[in-house]
Amino acid sequence: MLDIQPSPTLPRFAFGQYDEVIMEGISYRAIDSTEDGYVFARTDGTGVSESFPHAVLSQRVTLGGLEHRRDAFLPESAKRRLRAPAQELSTLAPKQQQKAKYHESLVRAFFEMEAEGKVKRTETSVKSALPEIMFKAGKYLSVPSEGDVIEAGGNKMIVPTKISASRLLKRVAAFSRDGMAALYGRGSGSSRPRRIGPDELALVSKTVRNYLVMEQPSIAQVVEDVRDAFIAENLRREELREKGEKAKSPLVMPSRETIRLEVKKLDPFITDIARFGLDEARKRNAPAGKGLELTRPLERVEMDEWKVDLMSLLATSGIWSILSDEEKASLGLEDSKKTRWYLTAAICTTTRCILAMKLSRSPSRRSAMQTIDMIVRDKGVWADAVGALTPWNMSGTPELIVTDCGSAFIDFDTRIGATDLGIDIDHGPAGMPEFRARIERIFGTMSKNLIGRFTGYTFSNTVVKGDYDAEARAALTTEDLSEALVRWVVDVYHRRPHAGLDGETPRNCWNRLVAKYGVAPMPLVELRRKALGTRLKRTVSKKGITVMGIRYHSEVLARWFMHATSKEVRVRFYSEDIGAIAVELNNQWIEVPSVFECYRGERAQTWILAAQDIRASVAAQKKVDEMVIFQAMTRIREINANALARQGLLVDDYSQERIAKLEDQMLIGFEVDETPHEARMPPATDGLGLELQTASSRPAQTATSPETPGDTDVTWSFGEK
Repeated sequence: MLDIQPSPTLPRFAFGQYDEVIMEGISYRAIDSTEDGYVFARTDGTGVSESFPHAVLSQRVTLGGLEHRRDAFLPESAKRRLRAPAQELSTLAPKQQQKAKYHESLVRAFFEMEAEGKVKRTETSVKSALPEIMFKAGKYLSVPSEGDVIEAGGNKMIVPTKISASRLLKRVAAFSRDGMAALYGRGSGSSRPRRIGPDELALVSKTVRNYLVMEQPSIAQVVEDVRDAFIAENLRREELREKGEKAKSPLVMPSRETIRLEVKKLDPFITDIARFGLDEARKRNAPAGKGLELTRPLERVEMDEWKVDLMSLLATSGIWSILSDEEKASLGLEDSKKTRWYLTAAICTTTRCILAMKLSRSPSRRSAMQTIDMIVRDKGVWADAVGALTPWNMSGTPELIVTDCGSAFIDFDTRIGATDLGIDIDHGPAGMPEFRARIERIFGTMSKNLIGRFTGYTFSNTVVKGDYDAEARAALTTEDLSEALVRWVVDVYHRRPHAGLDGETPRNCWNRLVAKYGVAPMPLVELRRKALGTRLKRTVSKKGITVMGIRYHSEVLARWFMHATSKEVRVRFYSEDIGAIAVELNNQWIEVPSVFECYRGERAQTWILAAQDIRASVAAQKKVDEMVIFQAMTRIREINANALARQGLLVDDYSQERIAKLEDQMLIGFEVDETPHEARMPPATDGLGLELQTASSRPAQTATSPETPGDTDVTWSFGEK
């Protein structure tokens, strides 16, 4: 599995004072860090502190034994959790997804028009711009995603029709405060009425304008002004009642937090004009001439797509004339068509390091989500596979990803997947690539320098000398292009002095800043599976759930099956680890492992190649047992490890349609034998013979732990009554 082949350079992780770190079910928060490691304190009130070296933390992250929750103990984060759903957004019901997508399309359209100066955050302005806002929202709403009531895609345009200006402004404010989670509401919680009525709100809004004076009063002073105003108004109403005149009931005094939030709602530019004058306000709000001020690695990541015109590159280098028809077809260049490949790439804006690359025939949700997945994971396996001289150790969870408005990036499922991983995702204005200037320049550099690397590595000097041997030379494949990309990034680009870094190389800049600030570790595989996995629906049988010929079962699933009236469930299948699937049971998502352990930690591609190998080698047999599968997958890994790793840059198509096709075509011809068999026995620790389990080594049974059969396949299978 790629996740457990780290780069030789150990990362240093960044844990803030408000972050929660969970290891072995214990909640910690960082209280100190040194060159050697971190000191964590338990959050259970016991006062116990423990130290962990950086190497131990790195190992736990790699093996999935460390969960990091950024800013979990920050007061604002705690409030946000009360307002947001309790589970990951990507795991919520399709109806909730569709409702959130509807509102988000309108919010995105509003932000787009606001950036263009076509609308302001007032009801009057929004009302006049509402038709254009709804039309622009159709661009986002028409991108297909899970839970669509009306099938989107193709030339079909879905335009929202039901929205009011006031409701849209509320959605915009909530989205600005809480992000994607604000579009889903509180889940099971009911909506609460405002704690203050319209009379209170009117008086608060009027009084907080005392903040807009040249004397520059503090918020605390404004709070006192509001309280004085409420006391005075209530005294006035009481006097009216004493005189027998009709008077309204006393006003409810707002809290300090309510008043503070009303002050924060004031227009920043207008506030600066009132408090500092026009000239100072212009200085405070003018665009910074030297661009973004970034200090930490992964503080901002830019992601974009680049058209790779292979035909032009190969023709200008002289390679085109020596390619066979089969090679041209494998590259999608048959019949001299100008077929292009697309490279989706991500770069750390602070260090200029390339964090991920994915090749595809066309940009899609899969290319975007797999690029995000590659960002967070260690890429040592790819560098090792091509024999790179330098590790590709740049990985971690970014704070922000900035993209353009391409359909792959504005896809709703992509955005909620990133949100579940703890990543904010933002879109620069359409047609303004300067907002992603660094990634644009990277593509320009790649276009000029990559072909030299590609030609030189693949064909040496044969093109120049003209003495190539078509029979002897290796076939040109997309894996060769992947290899050239990795070697150029790791051994050339990362080690070359960069003008934007004052002559420092991207690799040295990364290592220096990671040593100083650290990076957030990658999310757990269970979370990546739910956030980025393929969305499927399966019917549970007494044998469990089968995906791509692999059977999954557990005790929890078996007990659910006994009582459920509807057997259809939602499933998440993660192609980078087919040893388990995520399944929704009674509105809760659980991990269901594969029945056979040989699938644990394996990639889907390894299993597909192993299945093909099994079909070819045991054609006369109708059934194969776990040992045959284990040996086939081991053989595939040993022989094709580097080839599989090079394919890792290609976007894997594990969509619902492709999985169904694989199940119908490629995985037929043999059946897995589920008859219990003897367990594989490991060699003895002294190198002599095999380890035999003795009766004394078996754990004693207790009343709370009933004896279970040794064969996991039999344990959770139902027989006929």
